[in-house]
Amino acid sequence: MFGSARHLLKFCLLALIMAVPAFAQTSQSGSPEKNDTQSMEVRRIALVDVDGVLRAADANGRVRELLDQQRKIFQDQFSKVELDLQQTERDLLAKRELVSKDEYEKLVSAFQVRVTNVQKDIQYKRQALDNAYQKALGEIRKLAIEIIKSIAAERQIDLILKRDASVIFLPHLNISDEVLKRLNERTKNARIEVDLKKSAEK
Repeated sequence: MFGSARHLLKFCLLALIMAVPAFAQTSQSGSPEKNDTQSMEVRRIALVDVDGVLRAADANGRVRELLDQQRKIFQDQFSKVELDLQQTERDLLAKRELVSKDEYEKLVSAFQVRVTNVQKDIQYKRQALDNAYQKALGEIRKLAIEIIKSIAAERQIDLILKRDASVIFLPHLNISDEVLKRLNERTKNARIEVDLKKSAEK
């Protein structure tokens, strides 16, 4: 399976993790020079499931829990606002025959403006939650990449591929469990915060 590994280009580790899985290709223009062949040799290969590691990471679970708590707070707030809007609408209908047409239209317009503002606020906070999660996940991903680079240096790995870049592989080549273990260890005492206001800014 890995007989053609000596023909692989020795890429930067970070780029390899995100690279398209078309790595093993032989030359079409003849045999390369001996020195060039040596410079392209890859002796040690590993695989990592970055997305799987991020999904399973303890830090990811804690971020989700924080955002779920904030989402519940938002839902409770908007439930109260919704009840208030419903009561205001009923009051408006009751006043329809008691005030002038112009006055009634002003009340209706003010009510519609309030409804529109509430809708915008709901959309804003939903987007803030999503942005906050993506930002936190990005920070966890950066830490995971640092850990992958550390493992590569320790084990003198020349090439790391994404797990889904290979259909058949030897289990010992998969370093995902080790990456997850170290990621959980590095983040177990980390203080995780979610800044919704900053995350929602454009």
